Amino acid sequence: MSDGSTPKKAKMPSTQKKVLKTKLIELKGLKGGKKLKKAKPKKLKKEAKRDSDEEDSGVDVASSDRKVLSAEDAEPVARLEVSGGFSWDNTFTAPVSIIERVPVESSSSDSEDEEQQSRKRPKTRLERIADAKQREAALYKAELDNLNTEKEPKSTEEFDRLVLASPNSSIVWLQYMAFHLQATEIDRARAVAERGLKTINFREEQEKLNVWTGLLNLENLYGSPESLHAVFQRALQANDQFKVYHQLVNIYTASGKMEHAETTYNTMIRKFSQVRDVWLDFGTFYMRNAQAVLARRLLERSLKSLEKRHHVDMIAKFAQLEFKFGEAERGKTMFESIVTTYPKRTDLWSVYIDQMIKAEEHDSVRQILDRVVHMKLSPRKMKLFFKKYLDFEQKHGTTDSVQKVQQMALSYVESHDVPGND
Repeated sequence: MSDGSTPKKAKMPSTQKKVLKTKLIELKGLKGGKKLKKAKPKKLKKEAKRDSDEEDSGVDVASSDRKVLSAEDAEPVARLEVSGGFSWDNTFTAPVSIIERVPVESSSSDSEDEEQQSRKRPKTRLERIADAKQREAALYKAELDNLNTEKEPKSTEEFDRLVLASPNSSIVWLQYMAFHLQATEIDRARAVAERGLKTINFREEQEKLNVWTGLLNLENLYGSPESLHAVFQRALQANDQFKVYHQLVNIYTASGKMEHAETTYNTMIRKFSQVRDVWLDFGTFYMRNAQAVLARRLLERSLKSLEKRHHVDMIAKFAQLEFKFGEAERGKTMFESIVTTYPKRTDLWSVYIDQMIKAEEHDSVRQILDRVVHMKLSPRKMKLFFKKYLDFEQKHGTTDSVQKVQQMALSYVESHDVPGND
Protein backbone atom coordinates (compact mmCIF):
# COMPACT_ATOMS: atom_id res chain seq x y z
CA MET A 1 0.00 0.00 0.00
CA SER A 2 0.96 3.68 -0.67
CA ASP A 3 0.24 4.99 2.84
CA GLY A 4 3.48 3.30 4.21
CA SER A 5 1.82 1.03 6.73
CA THR A 6 3.21 -2.48 7.19
CA PRO A 7 1.11 -5.17 5.72
CA LYS A 8 -0.36 -7.66 8.13
CA LYS A 9 0.79 -11.27 7.97
CA ALA A 10 -1.84 -13.75 7.12
CA LYS A 11 -2.67 -16.20 9.90
CA MET A 12 -1.61 -19.82 9.40
CA PRO A 13 -4.28 -22.40 9.81
CA SER A 14 -4.11 -24.59 12.94
CA THR A 15 -3.71 -27.80 11.00
CA GLN A 16 -0.62 -26.48 9.32
CA LYS A 17 0.83 -25.46 12.67
CA LYS A 18 0.48 -28.96 13.96
CA VAL A 19 2.22 -30.38 10.92
CA LEU A 20 5.09 -27.98 11.29
CA LYS A 21 5.51 -28.86 14.97
CA THR A 22 5.71 -32.53 14.22
CA LYS A 23 8.30 -31.92 11.52
CA LEU A 24 10.37 -29.81 13.88
CA ILE A 25 10.29 -32.55 16.47
CA GLU A 26 11.43 -35.09 13.87
CA LEU A 27 14.24 -32.78 12.81
CA LYS A 28 15.39 -32.39 16.37
CA GLY A 29 15.41 -36.15 16.79
CA LEU A 30 17.51 -36.57 13.69
CA LYS A 31 19.95 -33.97 14.91
CA GLY A 32 20.19 -35.84 18.26
CA GLY A 33 20.93 -39.05 16.40
CA LYS A 34 23.70 -37.34 14.51
CA LYS A 35 25.13 -36.20 17.80
CA LEU A 36 25.06 -39.72 19.11
CA LYS A 37 26.77 -40.98 16.03
CA LYS A 38 29.43 -38.39 16.46
CA ALA A 39 29.92 -39.32 20.11
CA LYS A 40 30.47 -42.96 19.22
CA PRO A 41 34.10 -42.57 18.10
CA LYS A 42 34.87 -40.77 21.35
CA LYS A 43 33.74 -43.81 23.30
CA LEU A 44 35.87 -46.06 21.13
CA LYS A 45 38.86 -43.85 21.78
CA LYS A 46 38.23 -44.11 25.53
CA GLU A 47 37.94 -47.92 25.32
CA ALA A 48 41.11 -48.15 23.26
CA LYS A 49 42.90 -46.07 25.84
CA ARG A 50 41.59 -48.35 28.62
CA ASP A 51 42.72 -51.46 26.72
CA SER A 52 46.16 -50.01 26.30
CA ASP A 53 46.30 -49.40 30.04
CA GLU A 54 45.30 -52.97 30.71
CA GLU A 55 47.93 -54.25 28.29
CA ASP A 56 50.50 -52.17 30.11
CA SER A 57 49.41 -53.76 33.41
CA GLY A 58 50.09 -57.25 32.01
CA VAL A 59 46.49 -58.43 31.82
CA ASP A 60 45.50 -60.01 28.49
CA VAL A 61 41.95 -59.19 27.56
CA ALA A 62 40.47 -61.12 24.63
CA SER A 63 39.12 -59.13 21.77
CA SER A 64 35.87 -61.06 21.90
CA ASP A 65 35.17 -59.53 25.32
CA ARG A 66 35.30 -56.04 23.84
CA LYS A 67 32.59 -56.80 21.32
CA VAL A 68 29.23 -55.33 22.16
CA LEU A 69 26.52 -57.65 20.95
CA SER A 70 23.28 -56.20 19.88
CA ALA A 71 19.97 -57.68 20.79
CA GLU A 72 19.58 -59.07 17.29
CA ASP A 73 23.03 -60.78 17.24
CA ALA A 74 22.59 -62.40 20.69
CA GLU A 75 21.76 -66.12 20.82
CA PRO A 76 18.22 -66.97 21.84
CA VAL A 77 17.80 -67.87 25.54
CA ALA A 78 16.45 -71.37 26.22
CA ARG A 79 13.05 -71.23 27.79
CA LEU A 80 11.34 -73.78 30.02
CA GLU A 81 8.85 -75.76 28.05
CA VAL A 82 5.87 -77.02 30.02
CA SER A 83 3.59 -79.66 28.62
CA GLY A 84 0.05 -78.61 29.28
CA GLY A 85 -1.44 -75.20 29.68
CA PHE A 86 -2.32 -73.19 32.72
CA SER A 87 -5.19 -74.57 34.79
CA TRP A 88 -7.74 -72.42 36.52
CA ASP A 89 -8.84 -75.30 38.84
CA ASN A 90 -8.63 -74.96 42.62
CA THR A 91 -6.08 -77.79 42.91
CA PHE A 92 -2.83 -77.27 41.08
CA THR A 93 -1.16 -80.32 39.59
CA ALA A 94 2.48 -79.91 38.65
CA PRO A 95 3.66 -81.45 35.40
CA VAL A 96 5.25 -84.86 35.59
CA SER A 97 8.56 -83.61 34.20
CA ILE A 98 8.88 -81.10 37.04
CA ILE A 99 7.91 -83.63 39.72
CA GLU A 100 10.53 -86.08 38.49
CA ARG A 101 13.25 -83.45 38.75
CA VAL A 102 12.39 -82.49 42.35
CA PRO A 103 14.21 -84.82 44.85
CA VAL A 104 11.86 -86.61 47.23
CA GLU A 105 12.91 -86.47 50.89
CA SER A 106 13.02 -89.80 52.73
CA SER A 107 10.76 -90.64 55.62
CA SER A 108 13.78 -90.72 57.91
CA SER A 109 13.76 -86.93 58.02
CA ASP A 110 10.22 -87.03 59.38
CA SER A 111 11.19 -89.56 62.02
CA GLU A 112 14.21 -87.44 62.99
CA ASP A 113 11.96 -84.42 63.37
CA GLU A 114 9.64 -86.46 65.58
CA GLU A 115 12.59 -87.65 67.67
CA GLN A 116 13.82 -84.10 68.10
CA GLN A 117 10.36 -83.01 69.14
CA SER A 118 10.11 -85.89 71.60
CA ARG A 119 13.50 -84.94 73.06
CA LYS A 120 12.42 -81.38 73.51
CA ARG A 121 9.19 -82.53 75.16
CA PRO A 122 9.67 -83.23 78.90
CA LYS A 123 9.29 -86.91 79.87
CA THR A 124 6.43 -88.04 82.01
CA ARG A 125 6.86 -89.80 85.33
CA LEU A 126 6.11 -93.23 83.85
CA GLU A 127 8.65 -92.67 81.07
CA ARG A 128 11.32 -91.68 83.60
CA ILE A 129 10.57 -94.80 85.66
CA ALA A 130 10.78 -96.98 82.53
CA ASP A 131 14.14 -95.45 81.56
CA ALA A 132 15.48 -95.99 85.07
CA LYS A 133 14.40 -99.64 84.96
CA GLN A 134 16.11 -100.13 81.61
CA ARG A 135 19.35 -98.63 82.90
CA GLU A 136 19.18 -100.79 86.02
CA ALA A 137 18.55 -103.92 83.95
CA ALA A 138 21.50 -103.12 81.69
CA LEU A 139 23.76 -102.56 84.70
CA TYR A 140 22.57 -105.78 86.33
CA LYS A 141 23.24 -107.70 83.12
CA ALA A 142 26.73 -106.24 82.89
CA GLU A 143 27.49 -107.26 86.47
CA LEU A 144 26.19 -110.75 85.83
CA ASP A 145 28.45 -111.02 82.82
CA ASN A 146 31.40 -110.02 84.99
CA LEU A 147 30.47 -112.57 87.65
CA ASN A 148 29.42 -115.31 85.27
CA THR A 149 31.11 -118.48 86.47
CA GLU A 150 30.54 -120.25 83.17
CA LYS A 151 32.70 -117.68 81.40
CA GLU A 152 35.97 -118.33 83.17
CA PRO A 153 38.71 -115.71 82.82
CA LYS A 154 41.69 -116.83 80.80
CA SER A 155 44.26 -114.14 81.55
CA THR A 156 45.68 -112.16 84.42
CA GLU A 157 44.03 -108.99 83.13
CA GLU A 158 40.59 -110.62 83.13
CA PHE A 159 41.09 -111.88 86.69
CA ASP A 160 42.21 -108.43 87.79
CA ARG A 161 39.02 -106.94 86.40
CA LEU A 162 37.00 -109.68 88.09
CA VAL A 163 38.50 -109.16 91.55
CA LEU A 164 38.14 -105.42 91.08
CA ALA A 165 34.42 -105.91 90.44
CA SER A 166 33.99 -108.34 93.39
CA PRO A 167 36.75 -107.62 95.90
CA ASN A 168 35.02 -109.41 98.82
CA SER A 169 34.26 -112.65 96.96
CA SER A 170 36.51 -115.47 98.16
CA ILE A 171 35.43 -117.61 95.20
CA VAL A 172 37.00 -115.15 92.78
CA TRP A 173 40.27 -115.03 94.73
CA LEU A 174 40.42 -118.82 94.96
CA GLN A 175 39.82 -119.12 91.21
CA TYR A 176 42.61 -116.61 90.64
CA MET A 177 44.93 -118.74 92.80
CA ALA A 178 43.94 -121.90 90.93
CA PHE A 179 44.69 -120.15 87.63
CA HIS A 180 48.30 -119.60 88.69
CA LEU A 181 48.60 -123.07 90.20
CA GLN A 182 47.59 -124.64 86.90
CA ALA A 183 50.52 -122.84 85.34
CA THR A 184 52.76 -123.99 88.26
CA GLU A 185 53.23 -120.37 89.33
CA ILE A 186 53.33 -121.05 93.07
CA ASP A 187 54.74 -117.70 94.14
CA ARG A 188 52.15 -115.79 92.14
CA ALA A 189 49.38 -117.89 93.71
CA ARG A 190 50.72 -117.01 97.15
CA ALA A 191 50.83 -113.34 96.18
CA VAL A 192 47.19 -113.50 95.04
CA ALA A 193 46.16 -115.07 98.36
CA GLU A 194 47.98 -112.38 100.34
CA ARG A 195 46.43 -109.72 98.16
CA GLY A 196 42.98 -111.19 98.75
CA LEU A 197 43.48 -111.24 102.52
CA LYS A 198 44.38 -107.55 102.44
CA THR A 199 41.53 -106.61 100.10
CA ILE A 200 38.56 -108.45 101.64
CA ASN A 201 36.70 -106.38 104.20
CA PHE A 202 37.45 -107.37 107.79
CA ARG A 203 33.72 -107.82 108.45
CA GLU A 204 33.61 -110.65 105.89
CA GLU A 205 35.02 -113.24 108.29
CA GLN A 206 33.87 -116.30 106.38
CA GLU A 207 35.24 -114.96 103.10
CA LYS A 208 38.60 -114.32 104.74
CA LEU A 209 38.57 -117.79 106.29
CA ASN A 210 37.97 -119.31 102.85
CA VAL A 211 41.07 -117.57 101.49
CA TRP A 212 43.09 -118.70 104.53
CA THR A 213 41.90 -122.24 103.84
CA GLY A 214 43.02 -121.94 100.23
CA LEU A 215 46.44 -120.72 101.36
CA LEU A 216 46.72 -123.63 103.82
CA ASN A 217 45.87 -126.03 101.00
CA LEU A 218 48.53 -124.45 98.82
CA GLU A 219 51.22 -124.81 101.48
CA ASN A 220 50.15 -128.37 102.24
CA LEU A 221 50.48 -129.40 98.58
CA TYR A 222 53.35 -127.24 97.31
CA GLY A 223 55.05 -125.83 100.37
CA SER A 224 57.10 -127.20 103.23
CA PRO A 225 55.99 -128.15 106.74
CA GLU A 226 57.60 -124.97 108.00
CA SER A 227 55.70 -122.73 105.59
CA LEU A 228 52.45 -124.55 106.39
CA HIS A 229 53.04 -124.10 110.12
CA ALA A 230 53.78 -120.39 109.63
CA VAL A 231 50.56 -119.82 107.66
CA PHE A 232 48.62 -121.87 110.23
CA GLN A 233 49.87 -119.71 113.08
CA ARG A 234 48.93 -116.55 111.21
CA ALA A 235 45.48 -117.94 110.49
CA LEU A 236 44.95 -118.74 114.17
CA GLN A 237 45.59 -115.11 115.06
CA ALA A 238 43.23 -113.75 112.40
CA ASN A 239 40.27 -116.17 112.72
CA ASP A 240 38.30 -118.33 115.10
CA GLN A 241 40.81 -120.94 116.24
CA PHE A 242 38.36 -123.83 116.28
CA LYS A 243 37.41 -123.15 112.65
CA VAL A 244 41.05 -122.95 111.61
CA TYR A 245 41.87 -126.25 113.33
CA HIS A 246 38.81 -127.80 111.72
CA GLN A 247 39.92 -126.67 108.25
CA LEU A 248 43.46 -127.91 108.79
CA VAL A 249 42.33 -131.37 109.91
CA ASN A 250 40.05 -131.62 106.87
CA ILE A 251 42.99 -130.69 104.65
CA TYR A 252 45.11 -133.43 106.18
CA THR A 253 42.30 -135.96 105.81
CA ALA A 254 41.61 -135.06 102.18
CA SER A 255 45.30 -135.31 101.28
CA GLY A 256 45.65 -138.70 102.98
CA LYS A 257 47.90 -137.50 105.82
CA MET A 258 46.07 -139.50 108.49
CA GLU A 259 48.80 -139.28 111.11
CA HIS A 260 48.83 -135.49 110.92
CA ALA A 261 45.04 -135.48 111.07
CA GLU A 262 44.96 -137.70 114.18
CA THR A 263 47.58 -135.51 115.87
CA THR A 264 45.55 -132.42 115.09
CA TYR A 265 42.37 -134.06 116.46
CA ASN A 266 44.13 -134.93 119.70
CA THR A 267 45.23 -131.33 120.01
CA MET A 268 41.67 -130.18 119.38
CA ILE A 269 40.06 -132.38 122.06
CA ARG A 270 42.54 -130.95 124.56
CA LYS A 271 41.96 -127.34 123.53
CA PHE A 272 38.19 -127.64 122.89
CA SER A 273 37.14 -130.44 125.23
CA GLN A 274 33.75 -128.79 125.89
CA VAL A 275 32.83 -128.63 122.23
CA ARG A 276 30.66 -131.60 121.29
CA ASP A 277 31.44 -131.42 117.55
CA VAL A 278 35.16 -132.03 118.19
CA TRP A 279 34.46 -135.41 119.81
CA LEU A 280 31.92 -136.31 117.15
CA ASP A 281 34.26 -135.42 114.27
CA PHE A 282 37.11 -137.36 115.86
CA GLY A 283 34.87 -140.39 116.36
CA THR A 284 33.71 -140.18 112.73
CA PHE A 285 37.35 -140.04 111.66
CA TYR A 286 38.09 -143.25 113.56
CA MET A 287 34.99 -145.07 112.28
CA ARG A 288 35.69 -144.11 108.65
CA ASN A 289 39.19 -145.50 108.96
CA ALA A 290 37.97 -148.82 110.44
CA GLN A 291 39.15 -148.01 113.96
CA ALA A 292 35.89 -148.71 115.79
CA VAL A 293 37.66 -149.69 119.02
CA LEU A 294 39.34 -146.28 119.27
CA ALA A 295 36.03 -144.63 118.48
CA ARG A 296 34.27 -146.43 121.35
CA ARG A 297 37.03 -145.42 123.74
CA LEU A 298 36.70 -141.89 122.51
CA LEU A 299 32.97 -141.97 123.36
CA GLU A 300 33.80 -142.88 126.94
CA ARG A 301 36.29 -140.02 127.14
CA SER A 302 33.77 -137.58 125.71
CA LEU A 303 31.16 -138.48 128.33
CA LYS A 304 33.71 -137.62 131.03
CA SER A 305 34.52 -134.24 129.49
CA LEU A 306 31.15 -133.03 128.20
CA GLU A 307 28.27 -131.78 130.27
CA LYS A 308 25.53 -134.28 131.14
CA ARG A 309 22.98 -132.55 128.92
CA HIS A 310 25.06 -133.61 125.92
CA HIS A 311 25.45 -137.28 126.91
CA VAL A 312 22.25 -138.62 125.33
CA ASP A 313 22.90 -136.87 122.04
CA MET A 314 26.50 -138.11 121.95
CA ILE A 315 25.42 -141.71 122.54
CA ALA A 316 22.79 -141.42 119.82
CA LYS A 317 25.33 -140.00 117.37
CA PHE A 318 27.84 -142.75 118.04
CA ALA A 319 25.03 -145.31 117.71
CA GLN A 320 24.33 -143.96 114.24
CA LEU A 321 28.04 -144.31 113.44
CA GLU A 322 27.79 -147.95 114.50
CA PHE A 323 24.91 -148.47 112.08
CA LYS A 324 26.80 -146.75 109.26
CA PHE A 325 30.43 -147.88 109.74
CA GLY A 326 30.50 -150.40 112.57
CA GLU A 327 28.15 -153.07 113.92
CA ALA A 328 24.42 -152.53 113.42
CA GLU A 329 23.58 -154.80 116.36
CA ARG A 330 25.72 -152.70 118.66
CA GLY A 331 24.00 -149.59 117.42
CA LYS A 332 20.60 -151.19 118.07
CA THR A 333 21.65 -151.98 121.63
CA MET A 334 22.75 -148.40 122.21
CA PHE A 335 19.42 -147.04 120.92
CA GLU A 336 17.42 -149.49 123.03
CA SER A 337 19.26 -148.27 126.09
CA ILE A 338 18.49 -144.65 125.24
CA VAL A 339 14.77 -145.02 124.39
CA THR A 340 14.24 -147.15 127.46
CA THR A 341 15.79 -144.49 129.67
CA TYR A 342 14.09 -141.61 127.84
CA PRO A 343 10.82 -142.98 126.41
CA LYS A 344 9.30 -139.52 125.85
CA ARG A 345 12.11 -138.53 123.45
CA THR A 346 10.17 -139.08 120.24
CA ASP A 347 13.04 -137.65 118.21
CA LEU A 348 15.23 -140.57 119.36
CA TRP A 349 12.46 -143.04 118.49
CA SER A 350 12.27 -141.57 114.98
CA VAL A 351 16.03 -141.81 114.46
CA TYR A 352 16.05 -145.35 115.81
CA ILE A 353 13.26 -146.42 113.42
CA ASP A 354 14.98 -144.78 110.43
CA GLN A 355 18.25 -146.56 111.19
CA MET A 356 16.50 -149.91 111.47
CA ILE A 357 14.70 -149.32 108.15
CA LYS A 358 18.05 -148.58 106.47
CA ALA A 359 19.43 -151.78 108.00
CA GLU A 360 16.45 -153.61 106.38
CA GLU A 361 15.43 -155.30 109.62
CA HIS A 362 11.72 -155.11 108.83
CA ASP A 363 10.47 -157.36 111.63
CA SER A 364 12.34 -155.33 114.20
CA VAL A 365 10.91 -152.14 112.67
CA ARG A 366 7.34 -153.46 113.11
CA GLN A 367 8.04 -154.35 116.72
CA ILE A 368 9.43 -150.89 117.45
CA LEU A 369 6.49 -149.17 115.74
CA ASP A 370 4.00 -151.32 117.66
CA ARG A 371 5.65 -150.24 120.88
CA VAL A 372 5.51 -146.57 119.92
CA VAL A 373 1.86 -146.45 118.79
CA HIS A 374 0.76 -148.03 122.08
CA MET A 375 2.58 -145.43 124.15
CA LYS A 376 0.76 -142.56 125.80
CA LEU A 377 1.82 -139.68 123.59
CA SER A 378 0.10 -136.54 122.39
CA PRO A 379 -2.30 -136.93 119.43
CA ARG A 380 -0.02 -134.85 117.22
CA LYS A 381 2.97 -137.13 117.84
CA MET A 382 0.83 -140.24 117.52
CA LYS A 383 -0.36 -139.03 114.14
CA LEU A 384 3.24 -138.78 112.93
CA PHE A 385 4.08 -142.32 114.08
CA PHE A 386 0.91 -143.81 112.56
CA LYS A 387 1.80 -142.11 109.27
CA LYS A 388 5.36 -143.48 109.45
CA TYR A 389 3.97 -146.94 110.22
CA LEU A 390 1.51 -146.82 107.31
CA ASP A 391 4.19 -145.62 104.85
CA PHE A 392 6.48 -148.45 105.94
CA GLU A 393 3.78 -151.10 105.39
CA GLN A 394 2.83 -149.67 102.01
CA LYS A 395 6.45 -149.96 100.85
CA HIS A 396 7.55 -153.16 102.58
CA GLY A 397 4.36 -154.88 103.79
CA THR A 398 1.28 -156.51 102.36
CA THR A 399 -2.34 -155.50 101.93
CA ASP A 400 -3.27 -157.18 105.22
CA SER A 401 -0.52 -155.37 107.11
CA VAL A 402 -1.68 -152.04 105.62
CA GLN A 403 -5.28 -152.71 106.67
CA LYS A 404 -4.05 -153.69 110.12
CA VAL A 405 -2.29 -150.34 110.59
CA GLN A 406 -5.34 -148.46 109.30
CA GLN A 407 -7.55 -150.29 111.76
CA MET A 408 -5.17 -149.49 114.61
CA ALA A 409 -5.21 -145.78 113.67
CA LEU A 410 -9.02 -145.78 113.46
CA SER A 411 -9.31 -147.39 116.87
CA TYR A 412 -6.96 -144.79 118.35
CA VAL A 413 -9.00 -141.94 116.85
CA GLU A 414 -12.28 -143.35 118.15
CA SER A 415 -10.90 -144.01 121.62
CA HIS A 416 -9.31 -140.56 121.97
CA ASP A 417 -11.93 -138.52 120.09
CA VAL A 418 -9.32 -137.18 117.68
CA PRO A 419 -10.74 -135.45 114.58
CA GLY A 420 -9.55 -136.87 111.25
CA ASN A 421 -8.73 -140.36 110.17
CA ASP A 422 -5.37 -141.62 108.88
